[in-house]
Amino acid sequence: MTDKQTPLESPLRLTVGNLKGGVARSTTSIMLALALVKRTGQRVLLVDADAANGTSFEWSEYAGEVWPAEVNVVYLPSQMLGKRVREMWPEGHLIIDTGNDSTTLRQALMVTDHLVMPIGATPSEATRLTPTLQAAAEVASIKPIELSILFTRTKPNTISFREAWDQLKQMEGEVEGLHVLDVNVPFQLLYSQAFGTVPTNLGVYPDVLEEILAGGSK
Repeated sequence: MTDKQTPLESPLRLTVGNLKGGVARSTTSIMLALALVKRTGQRVLLVDADAANGTSFEWSEYAGEVWPAEVNVVYLPSQMLGKRVREMWPEGHLIIDTGNDSTTLRQALMVTDHLVMPIGATPSEATRLTPTLQAAAEVASIKPIELSILFTRTKPNTISFREAWDQLKQMEGEVEGLHVLDVNVPFQLLYSQAFGTVPTNLGVYPDVLEEILAGGSK
């Protein structure tokens, strides 16, 4: 990614979700929001809709005065999430960080166009994606939704990662709108120790953002 900022003509509105926790949902939400501002220079609303944890909101609070004004983080664990977001931010870049609640996930998908699903790099994690895909399918029967799988905390050249990759690439051809992102997030301290900071090094997340913006056409 270069330092040159290129505004987007159409807003990016995406949900980061996986009903199975522990997969770096909030880290992904924060990093994508920061990458989006760095790339475009445009404001982003980051909605933390995780009633159980609220990690994205706490992250911005811990960062304090150094948190960028261009990324507005709000804590909104509402069963009327869709309505609240429409009233608050009808246009503009939007990222919603969801937790383990399927109702919240469906509400988020009603006001976004793209679901990014962080997932651990093991076959067992891949099998646990089914409830998330089912919730997305319910919304997809009403409105189009792009689906992207993002492997996180990966260790290259491991058997478990290769098996999980192969399993989900096969699923890619079976689920409409599903794309396994080529870029994956490696297991590094850069990400695990970033909480409460505004990292200047966003790791691979600018590349993740570019692939999302390209619509999986790489």
